[in-house]
Amino acid sequence: MELSKHAEDRIRQRGISMAALDVIWKYGRESFAPGGAVKYFFGKNEYQYALNDHEERADVINRVKGFTIVVIDGTVITAYR
Repeated sequence: MELSKHAEDRIRQRGISMAALDVIWKYGRESFAPGGAVKYFFGKNEYQYALNDHEERADVINRVKGFTIVVIDGTVITAYR
């Protein structure tokens, strides 16, 4: 997973780890955004699914609830709550 400079800044500001980004990308609800971007939202349904999957650490899952990442061509361009 690649990160844009903007995404690196936002992730650092918001205290999101690479493991957390992976969880959002893997379990997040996908929706399309202008400019060919894809948003991955990690809400309560995705949270429950990830907890039930038992592949990810619960502390990482708890930290990312409510976050969204925006991806263009495999590059994360931003992350927000």
